[in-house]
Amino acid sequence: MHRRRFLGAAAAAAPLVLLSPWMAPARAADPRDLHFRAFHKGVPVGKHTVTFRAEGHRLTVTTHIDISIKVLFFTAFRFAHDAEEVWQSGRLASVASTTNDDGTRLRVSGYAAGDGFRLLGGDGPFLAEAHLLTSNTLWDSRLVRELKMIDVQHGGEVGLVAKRLADETVDTPAGPVRAARHQIITPHYAGSLFYDAGGRWVKGLIEKRGEILEYALAH
Repeated sequence: MHRRRFLGAAAAAAPLVLLSPWMAPARAADPRDLHFRAFHKGVPVGKHTVTFRAEGHRLTVTTHIDISIKVLFFTAFRFAHDAEEVWQSGRLASVASTTNDDGTRLRVSGYAAGDGFRLLGGDGPFLAEAHLLTSNTLWDSRLVRELKMIDVQHGGEVGLVAKRLADETVDTPAGPVRAARHQIITPHYAGSLFYDAGGRWVKGLIEKRGEILEYALAH
């Protein structure tokens, strides 16, 4: 589906729902690094890491994803993504990313400019809205309040639908925690994100190309 048509349809069909009394809080000023192991049908298939470097009002976020699903001796699915995002006072200042989506290689770069964010991706240049989060900011619990985001894997903007589900207990390296579960739908992936009471991303169920990946915190 075309990205712009998806955005309109998603907003009309399923508006964002956040149920009281628990609301996803804004992310912490100094988020902690995240190291997830990815599982497919209980088998380890890769990792998804997010690391942070804060310098005053400047936050550099590095995302690394490397997932490979094999059936017998063949690779049935491969996804690799590396990105560096620089945030300045809560606004995206720049991004550079490379992606291997099952053999399709993508490259996106962009920078803040005036009242927008200029992107260069596979579809050419695009001027996105200035204050959007990105498709990589699963680590930021504010994402579930958004209706669209900057796509740093393909370029441009994409729609986002999020719906609050029931709280669940999630096992973490520090022990079980109570987490808010939010179902999400985007043009390129769907699934559920789990955030603890402090707004930290602690689990993910990500569906992509018909395969469901479970993200479990490693440390």
